[in-house]
Amino acid sequence: MYFTSSISVRINVNMHSYLDNPACSIFAHRGGSIESYENTIESFNYAVDLGCEYIETDVQLSSDGVPYIFHDDDLHRFIGKKLRFNDLNSNELNEIKLFDRFSIPTLKECMETFPNTKFNIDLKTNEVMKPAMKYLDSINAHSRVCIASFSDQRLDFVKKNYPNFCRSMGPSEILSLKLHSLGLKKFLPEADCVQIPIYKYGIKLATKKLIETAHRLNLKVHVWTINDAATMDKLIDLGVDGIITDKPNLLKERIATKK
Repeated sequence: MYFTSSISVRINVNMHSYLDNPACSIFAHRGGSIESYENTIESFNYAVDLGCEYIETDVQLSSDGVPYIFHDDDLHRFIGKKLRFNDLNSNELNEIKLFDRFSIPTLKECMETFPNTKFNIDLKTNEVMKPAMKYLDSINAHSRVCIASFSDQRLDFVKKNYPNFCRSMGPSEILSLKLHSLGLKKFLPEADCVQIPIYKYGIKLATKKLIETAHRLNLKVHVWTINDAATMDKLIDLGVDGIITDKPNLLKERIATKK
């Protein structure tokens, strides 16, 4: 059976307050990892000073159960040793210096240092999922945190246990949305936004048709990770709602030229 994508419309679904930003928003990827020092208080200050609407970041868990801001599963890229992040306790992690000068921040430190900043947080492991969400819920961060993951399982956990948080689509939902945009599947999403690369497995995701379909479903579309001006310009013209970038200052300049 062949469906037209206009059939499915979410009725009376309010957009999550986290997503209440006009036009194309800037998501500073790890705080702007090309223009600053990724996933540090320094880079987050850089993004905030630029006026970025959002900071995209990641959480990993120490061996003693503390959520930290960190992307990789190990520390090899930073200190040249293949030490697994979750094998180290918080005391050991606190001794490590990134870029020879910056401490690895905890999730708690970031949320307290930037109380008015919106974060897009990728739950990197199953282990960090529960303690990170428990903490974020305890500080009522529902309006300033969106949860992302490449794991459908982790996103399902958030949906079932912390439904007040903004949640981006997982891989299965993104596939369903793509098929729906092509008229091949009826789909009523439960997530609040879709965050996609331009291509995945050779399939173009960030198309005008998919963006229009998402907007009809009251979903905002964010595209990652874009670091060149020409692609930024094309995506802005396509009507995406946000771009995740390592070069937030460059994106700020490109958005300014469109006004």
